[in-house]
Amino acid sequence: METENLANHESSRMRAFRILSDCFFLPEPGLSEKLEDLEFNMTNVCETAVPLIQNMRKEFNAAADLESLKVDFAKLFVGPYELSAAPYGSVYLEDERKMMGNSTLDARDRYRDAGLDTAKTFKDAPDHISAELEFMHYLIYKEIEAFANSDIEMAIAFIQRQKSFLEDHLMAWVPQFANNIIENAENAFYPNLAKATEAFLKENFEFVCAVLESQELNSEKSGGMNSFQV
Repeated sequence: METENLANHESSRMRAFRILSDCFFLPEPGLSEKLEDLEFNMTNVCETAVPLIQNMRKEFNAAADLESLKVDFAKLFVGPYELSAAPYGSVYLEDERKMMGNSTLDARDRYRDAGLDTAKTFKDAPDHISAELEFMHYLIYKEIEAFANSDIEMAIAFIQRQKSFLEDHLMAWVPQFANNIIENAENAFYPNLAKATEAFLKENFEFVCAVLESQELNSEKSGGMNSFQV
């Protein structure tokens, strides 16, 4: 992948994670513009998600007062009764569907190890879907920053963090989470979001694995890590 194309790809990948994170908050009017931005960025990084995002935009624009989306949001992610699609990794990764288990603490520790902590204004658990998606956004940001500083070793280290976090967290629980959304949502907006998120995560995992494999091959051939190719 050429340097300019790589920069555009990674910028779009970073931006897509950030907007997907926002999609799992209570829907507000400003989300309309973000969905347009999300569609644009997905064309660069995950074409299979594009028609799903287009469907989301249609459903969002059709819900004039957003009331139907807010009802669905509460039913799926908030309660007050049993959640149809609990948005917390620990519910899927821990025995007895418990909150704040070892997997939650592991997510929190990974944030801190990368130089982050959850904001004081963020009142949810560290393994909430929005937090984990935003963490991926941050890791890609740090990767891009390292490349801009010609620090290839640091950039690769952040790509390795992306692979590990996808493998141990998002890829480990989002498929079941997405299936719960698809089975329980009343409005088509959230099933499309679930499918787009799952497709995007799969595409990301394949991408970072390919990058790291390519880098290992380049390192073996050259005796050092001095290039970045996909």
